[in-house]
Amino acid sequence: MTAAVQPRDLVGKVALVVGGSRNQGAAFARDIAARGATTVISYANDSAAAKQTLVAIEEHGVAAAAVRSDARRSAEIDALFEQVVAEYGRLDIVVHTPGAVVKKPLVDMTDDDFDHVIDLNTRSAFNTLRAAARHLADNGRYVVLSTTLTAVMTGPYGLYSGSKAAVERMVLAAAKELGARGITVNAVAPGPVDDSFYRAAETPESIQAATHHSPRGRLGVPDDVVPVVGFLISDAAGWVSGQTVRANGAMF
Repeated sequence: MTAAVQPRDLVGKVALVVGGSRNQGAAFARDIAARGATTVISYANDSAAAKQTLVAIEEHGVAAAAVRSDARRSAEIDALFEQVVAEYGRLDIVVHTPGAVVKKPLVDMTDDDFDHVIDLNTRSAFNTLRAAARHLADNGRYVVLSTTLTAVMTGPYGLYSGSKAAVERMVLAAAKELGARGITVNAVAPGPVDDSFYRAAETPESIQAATHHSPRGRLGVPDDVVPVVGFLISDAAGWVSGQTVRANGAMF
């Protein structure tokens, strides 16, 4: 059998993957580049990972860049979006991936825990949603990662799921505000995805329990989520907006 040829359906488009240096963000960036779009990734800290992902993106023969930018800081996000538009002339696709998990009962959460989770999950998404509303070209696409736990709460994830639930409501509001320009705004809510982000928040026991709970007998991987995001950023998804798409292998 011959391998399927990657469609080049994003040629001529400019994409920004916020938090695109690692894990799911890097997988989304590689897919977008393979489909022909100019691809910019942003990262907050891990320059080595950003450089590695940038090399993988450039292998697809597209213009690409990696820019340090902290999504929690509105001034940095505004500067990032302005830089992309100034350098490439337009911005068509934004995918937002940053997040944080603190696993504790609410009663044990500290003020610092609250600030950390809300900043990385809610404030960062607000910052990029607002910037996208200002800078996306007509018929553009915005996709943000949420979590399946906003629909089915299990375990000590109250603050995490609450912070992502707020993002899903902002997605709905932004979709209505931007719909007249043909811009779609959606969230993708994976279940557990086996990457360094997930493993940093879990224990071997909780990972085993999640795997046992899966009808597929495994956790998700980034490539399970890539086609979902890939559809939502495509021209074919022009009538899908204001939605939260749950990609969890029927785990919840």
